[in-house]
Amino acid sequence: MICRPPPVWAIFAPPLAWATSAPSPRRRSPPEGKQHLTQKLFVFGDDFADTGNGASDPDLGYNSREWRYPFGTSDTAHARRPSGRFSDGPVQSDFMAKIMGRREAPPPYTYDDWADGIDANGLNFAVGDSGALDTPAGVTRLGKQVQQLRRLLKDGRVERRDLRDSVALVAYSGNDYAYADDDTFDGLMETVVEELASVVSDLQDLGVGKVLVNTVPPFGCSPWLTRQFNYTACDDRGNAGPDRHNAALRDRLGVGGGDDDAGGLMLLDVNSIITGLVAPKGEEGSPSALAARFTELLRPCCEATDGDRGYCGLDGGYSLCDRPGEYFFWDTDHPTQAGWRAVMQLLQGPIMAFLGISNLEHF
Repeated sequence: MICRPPPVWAIFAPPLAWATSAPSPRRRSPPEGKQHLTQKLFVFGDDFADTGNGASDPDLGYNSREWRYPFGTSDTAHARRPSGRFSDGPVQSDFMAKIMGRREAPPPYTYDDWADGIDANGLNFAVGDSGALDTPAGVTRLGKQVQQLRRLLKDGRVERRDLRDSVALVAYSGNDYAYADDDTFDGLMETVVEELASVVSDLQDLGVGKVLVNTVPPFGCSPWLTRQFNYTACDDRGNAGPDRHNAALRDRLGVGGGDDDAGGLMLLDVNSIITGLVAPKGEEGSPSALAARFTELLRPCCEATDGDRGYCGLDGGYSLCDRPGEYFFWDTDHPTQAGWRAVMQLLQGPIMAFLGISNLEHF
């Protein structure tokens, strides 16, 4: 079987606000008037943020699919060719960088040894299939990604001043829960949430000025689970587990409601935004106005064929839509670049307020 099996959670928790922040006693805010273009972006996470750290060896098959056609087909910045992104174009980390006034995410960690110092825009440590706990062979888990930054600091390739006004995005999408069920979910969730809190604490201890952490997306709205309904409805049981995780994460991080942008930590509720965009009418309420951009909310543009043996990126193992920009989902788990654009446009205002950015970047 190529794809991981669907989660079968049946746990319910109320949705969170789109973006909430909490003050951190460890970090001071940047000086008044500090320009956001001086802020470095450090990215940690998995498929949602990887821009080329994953192995490209074609012999890895499914585990290197992001390096093969049709991935990257809408990405004009990279000649419409695969660049290690799990989409047809830019992903969350790219749009985060755009909000900060950059063209795209900072370069992947694996592109260089950074002996002469890191890139002026920061570094991307995220790698596909990563998680908070155990990961596949050759895939760096979140805590180890932070250790990679720590080593660069120890070796003098990153300076303390690089971190003082920096921004960290922790784009975690929930890979640890791929095989969880009703009996194992609670114990696993406690361990995962604790590890995510440790990652945040380690980043703050290193001196990172601002940390943004994703909630996990609504798995029940992913094409992997909506195909059982012919892509017409989300799976409520599949969505219950992420709701429970997100509530526990909010409580563990101490992130409350309100618009306080003076603290050092923000929770980005990717979950509520994706739900608002793709949930069909009558199920979760009317879709967001941005959902009108999409003719297909739950069906993937790149759809696996040949049962469980096919996948997007396998020659003869998928079918491809004609207009990816009209689809929210690219494949079984990941948004298209149009999907990510819509999500990050809805988060742009809160992120700008949190980072003290005044110049609105259009993307």
